Amino acid sequence: MKMKTLAILVLVVLFVILFIQNSQLASVKFYFWNIYAPQFILVFFVFLIGLLVGFLAARIEKKKDKKSVEKIPPPPVPKPQP
Repeated sequence: MKMKTLAILVLVVLFVILFIQNSQLASVKFYFWNIYAPQFILVFFVFLIGLLVGFLAARIEKKKDKKSVEKIPPPPVPKPQP
């Protein structure tokens, strides 16, 4: 078994244990809304939001790097000596 496959399998098992242990009902209060859901679902959605924020931040950073590279003029080419 490859190391990458083994690492993914271990992470999946850890997530399953996390979800099973956090199956009790939890409450989230947002202004005047009260949301009741199993705690593992809330953890999963927070994880997804974190992934989305990280993806968008990396994408914005990549665009900044691309723009800064485009602004740098190329080095001058020396003229040939006769």
